[in-house]
Amino acid sequence: MSFAVTLSTVLMMLAYSVPGYLLIKFGKIKSGHISDFATTLLYVCSPFQTVYAMHKIEYSGYMVRYLALSLALGMLLMGGMLLIVYCVLRRKQEIVAYRIYTASSALGNCGFMGIPMLEALMPEYPQGVAFASSFFLAMNILMWTAVSFIYTRDRKYISVRKIFLNPSSIAMGLSLILFFGRIQLTGAAEEFVTTLSKMATPLCMLILGMRLAAIPLKPMFTRPGQYAASGLKLVVFPLFALAILSLLPVEREYVRTLYIICCMPVGNLILSFAEILGEGQDVAANVVLLSTILSMATVPLMTLIV
Repeated sequence: MSFAVTLSTVLMMLAYSVPGYLLIKFGKIKSGHISDFATTLLYVCSPFQTVYAMHKIEYSGYMVRYLALSLALGMLLMGGMLLIVYCVLRRKQEIVAYRIYTASSALGNCGFMGIPMLEALMPEYPQGVAFASSFFLAMNILMWTAVSFIYTRDRKYISVRKIFLNPSSIAMGLSLILFFGRIQLTGAAEEFVTTLSKMATPLCMLILGMRLAAIPLKPMFTRPGQYAASGLKLVVFPLFALAILSLLPVEREYVRTLYIICCMPVGNLILSFAEILGEGQDVAANVVLLSTILSMATVPLMTLIV
């Protein structure tokens, strides 16, 4: 893949974070209000990004098979990576930071960064963004089951109800109704969905910039564990995924699509869950921000492989 295109796309995404950083530093927005922006991202922009991705495709047996395959592979790849890292670090799971590192090893920013990355790198393969949404749904399922247990070490936090009643799952359900009903969005409805979807990536990066300005920088760059967690997500997990994907009898473009998604940095959901559960927020924020910064170098280099 084109190194220049990948690098320019990553740099553009990171550039969106600069205004957010400056808004906090100059006191135009209080750090306590960052969660309000995150709520808008989670409950408005993210669901419409899923609907946008799905409305770009037409119903066919091929799409049904590959959407299901993307969900299954998401569960296999991310779940497998989580299990491996959890087993390796099982004796340190009493420490909150290591639970964050475990979850960070596989769960990436496959929606807010992954979808625009796919659109930039693979414009000839529009169905790729739909597969990314299916992969993201697998991540949500894991967040409310395996990751909830890893974070809390308590099965009571595993919520089957929230697997189905979260913004991403609801959006995917609506998208599948449109997909199987062969209902195409046109005119004002299509523009509405597209506009809110396109807001997702800039808003995500604005929030990251705000969080970067609101926390001390030294702890983010001086803790070896955070570099290790970032390395697992940015390098080890994509290679692990590529090794498995290469064994499958699927088209090359499909392998490239899921591989690119796996190359994305640690996802914001890692921090969102830490905030919901009330512990590990500083470590989660540091890992998300550090991996996003490092992705400026790793994503262009990793995509050269395919």
